[in-house]
Amino acid sequence: MFKQLVAVSFAFFLSIGSNFGMAQQVSITGRIVDGTTNEPLPFASVFINNSMQGSVADQNGQFELKVNKGVYEIIVSMMGYDRLVYQADFTSNPPTYLFELAPLVVELKELEIKAERSREWYENLKTFQFFFLGSSENGIRSKILNPEVLVIDRQESSLKVRSVDFLEIENHGLGLHIRYLLSSFQYDIDEGIFRYMGYPSYMEFDGGKRHKLNRWAKARKRAYLGSWMHFKRALRDGIVSEEGFEVRRMELIPNPDRPDDQTIEEAKKRMQEIQELPYSLFKDSLNALIEKEKLPKTIEKVEEDLLASNTYSRNVEGVIELDFENYLQITFKHAKLPKEYVKGFHSGYRPVYENPVSSIHLIAPLTIYPSGQESNPLNLHLYGYWAWQKMADSLPMDFSLED
Repeated sequence: MFKQLVAVSFAFFLSIGSNFGMAQQVSITGRIVDGTTNEPLPFASVFINNSMQGSVADQNGQFELKVNKGVYEIIVSMMGYDRLVYQADFTSNPPTYLFELAPLVVELKELEIKAERSREWYENLKTFQFFFLGSSENGIRSKILNPEVLVIDRQESSLKVRSVDFLEIENHGLGLHIRYLLSSFQYDIDEGIFRYMGYPSYMEFDGGKRHKLNRWAKARKRAYLGSWMHFKRALRDGIVSEEGFEVRRMELIPNPDRPDDQTIEEAKKRMQEIQELPYSLFKDSLNALIEKEKLPKTIEKVEEDLLASNTYSRNVEGVIELDFENYLQITFKHAKLPKEYVKGFHSGYRPVYENPVSSIHLIAPLTIYPSGQESNPLNLHLYGYWAWQKMADSLPMDFSLED
């Protein structure tokens, strides 16, 4: 992804699972039952959200997970039942849990979709895959194995998608198999804005030749460096600048080169009035004004001074609280923009900077726990490079880069 990192020495490897294996662990045990009949649910899935830590309930519905002390979300899921999401602070020996799953009522739309796959359905699937997996090298090398579990709802100006079971994703770019419970995906076609929410569980591909393992290790490192996960960890450890990040305050201001909507609409009406005339002195000027509708309504105004982390966050024993006004712009100086990112822009709109640049905006303050778990992730909006990195560029939170 980052061109100058392709030739990184083989001495660097991505050690998945090391974050959970090195620190003091606690054992999470419990039982999963049908919430109506109280009967055990054997083979129900239970895992730590966004990690490689997971298990399957035994014949009696019992399970056990071992994790580092910290705050996590436990996801419990089984086909035919509503998924259960439980967040807790597992810093001491937790009690034995009883998770009751509610039977799921299958909607008529789900039955209809399972019965028929129209050409339009497959076109909508392509759109979903583009925005969900991404257009990076890892996105191109990833594949959804079971798209039939998706419920796709296309409206005039939006595309909504969710899954009734785990999406099985093979990521050959990073050497990872991802099981993803998709709660919601929404693409606003008119605004060009998309958002999705779900619960991933990761597994490494089994074995492989040394050259594959080395390739995956380098690809994972490229995906990590400069990512939102990398920034969160640098902020937690108090080494934001040392890790190559520059943070500046940013706000959006009206674009002085774009007329307001009322002026553009008046120009369109005037153009219609003179359209039938053989000649008009105003046509060229009106066309030029109307053409400016394509320009963005706002532009970024970025302050030159770099911000210290204590001006936009508070760190208490590794627990970060992000709180700031307007936007932050974050530049990662230790890498170059990947060519796939640059190609995604239309000619004339391609970025003038060579490093990955992202911006973030908060709806409300955001708490980030040492594990990487976020208190209210919907409070956070990502833009730029971090928004471009999609599911195929994601990594489990239980990994570290080691020399």
